[in-house]
Amino acid sequence: MLHLIRNLDATRYAPMILIVAKTDTTSVRRVKAYPHNLPFDRDTVPTYIIPRSREVGQSYCSSILTTLYSFWFAFWLVGAQVQPDLILVNGPGTCLPIALSAFFFRIMGWKASKTIFVESFCRVSNLSLTGKLLFPVTDLFVVCWEELEQKFPSTHLVTSFIPKRS
Repeated sequence: MLHLIRNLDATRYAPMILIVAKTDTTSVRRVKAYPHNLPFDRDTVPTYIIPRSREVGQSYCSSILTTLYSFWFAFWLVGAQVQPDLILVNGPGTCLPIALSAFFFRIMGWKASKTIFVESFCRVSNLSLTGKLLFPVTDLFVVCWEELEQKFPSTHLVTSFIPKRS
């Protein structure tokens, strides 16, 4: 994600904010340690923390309640607090409630946020559950591998940080 946002135009997409899951212990550290320039000040970028909708290894049954809890925070954040123009997301823990909240507010006519979902780099031959759920509701769906682009023709392939195969 950092490789993607470093190329965003800071004047067009300002102010930038970060949203991380409450149990995410690495994302903020990675932002601060990122070796390239970013279009925001790493030390002062607004960072919102929301509950993760599903922890790694959590059962689907128990994740229903945690996802609803996460949606509560996401609705407030997307609909009232931030009201973003562009939402760039990846990863299931936080992005599903954020992206679906944005979709809800768009169909209700409240705010027309554009949403871009970037599928995980490790998804080579099929979409993640989050990808399957968000595929029909995002404005741009990005995959990292040609195999997925061929299976899902309306996706877009990002190749700027993927070495070519010989």
